[in-house]
This record gives sequence, C-alpha cells and structure tokens, in this order.
Amino acid sequence: MSPKHFSYIRLFFSFINEIYLKKPIIYELTKRDFQAQYKGSYLGFFWTYIQPLLFILVIWAVLSFGFRLENIENAPHSFWLIIGMIPWLYFSEVFVATTNVVQQFSFLIKKVDFSLGILPLVKIFSAFINHLIFIILTILLGCFYGIYPSLYTIQIIYYVISMFFLLMGLGWITSSTSIFVKDINNIVTILVQFGFWLTPVFWSISMIPEKFHWIIKLNPVHYIISGYRDTFIYKVPFWNKPIETLYFWITVIVILLIGSVVFRRLRPHFAEVV
Repeated sequence: MSPKHFSYIRLFFSFINEIYLKKPIIYELTKRDFQAQYKGSYLGFFWTYIQPLLFILVIWAVLSFGFRLENIENAPHSFWLIIGMIPWLYFSEVFVATTNVVQQFSFLIKKVDFSLGILPLVKIFSAFINHLIFIILTILLGCFYGIYPSLYTIQIIYYVISMFFLLMGLGWITSSTSIFVKDINNIVTILVQFGFWLTPVFWSISMIPEKFHWIIKLNPVHYIISGYRDTFIYKVPFWNKPIETLYFWITVIVILLIGSVVFRRLRPHFAEVV
C-alpha cells in the first residue's frame, strides 16, 4: 500500500474516533429528530407503535385471507414476506433520509467545532426505534405460526449492526455530495425504487437460474434481508455463509473508507453552497 492509501485509512479512523467522542450529542439530536416526527399530532409517540402494527396486520391479512398464497421456501408466505420487508423499509427510509440530513441540519454547518459526520447516525438511530418495534412484532407473529425464538434470534443484533455500518458509509457519500449535486436526491430515490424490485424482498432468489444468483448477491442489502430470514425462519448462523459474509464486509469497509474521505474532503466547502 502506498503512503496515500495509509493516509486515507488514518483519516477514516480519526473520523470514527471523532464520532465516538460525540456520543452525547448524537443521543440528543436523535431524540429531537424522533420527537419532531410526531410533533403536533394528537397521538404523538403512539404512532411509533400504530404504524408498524397496522403495516404487519395489513400484509398478514391480505396474504393470508386475500390471496391465500402457498408457502414459500417452506415458510408461511406472509411471514416470509414481512421479514423481508422489515429490513428493506428500514434501509430505504434511512438511505433517503441520510441523503438530505446535512441540508436538514444546515444551521449547524457554520459551527466550526461541530462534527457534521455524526448526522447520518442521527437518522440511523432515529429510524431504528420503529425498526425495533417491527422486530418485536415479527417475533410475536412468528409465535403465531409456530416459529418460536431461539438462540439464533440473538444474531439479529449482528445483522442490525451490519446495516448500521452500510448505511453510515452510504450516508456519508450521499449527504456530502447532494449538497453540491442536487440530482443526488433524485438518483437515490430512483435507486430505492428499482432496488426494491431487484432485491429478493417480494420474490425468492430460487425463482431465477442458479447461475445468476451471484449477480443478486452482489447487492449488500440482499445479505441483510437473507440474514433476517435465516435468523427468524431457517435458524442458520451467519458464519455458515463465509464467502457471502466476507464479501459483504469487504464491500462495507470500502464504502466506509470512501464515504469518510469524501465527507471530510467536502466538509470545508459546505458553507459555500448552503
């Protein structure tokens, strides 16, 4: 590795350390951002529970009593689909939100001592509250189908953390570049729309020829969605897929390195355009 590459790595770790030292600020901003979502509504915080519950009930009712679809990959179709939807909804919501996060908190840009690099984390943690409720409801729904929690359920923590890192890297890239290129916001929206259909959320990877599976697996979000299903349905530990796990983390590390460098390089110029 050249000295230039080492400088990028040092820049990355200094960036991570800077964020670690800002934990109290991250907590406070996350709390404010979450509260702002329900400010002025009569039910307020209760929407946090109502929205996930209604979503799961609608999907379950439509697929169980409406379409009456057969099992998919030896699992109840509605349960299989809900488990795929939950990580996708979280990923897509945060991906879009982090793209606009610097513009949303533009009043902080001119504060020299404020680390703007923590802002994507604010969106990641704020949206995670709803996501956690989704996970709890999923476990309860699984019990209804006779799929009970086990030791494998604990590995959901691993997949959640994996998604945190992926979203953090993507957030650094899109939030910093969207300040200068407004089209980034539209590009991210289109990527999310296409990504929904290109990622096995509604459909199973077994529906396409095996020789094309590697193309689908290039998408790091597939690793997470598959991991959620392995956790809640198939009871498969993540270390049973060493090649996919290695590829995922190499991809995430590259995205994090690129994101940290891009964000740090563009940060001094934010005030010029906002």
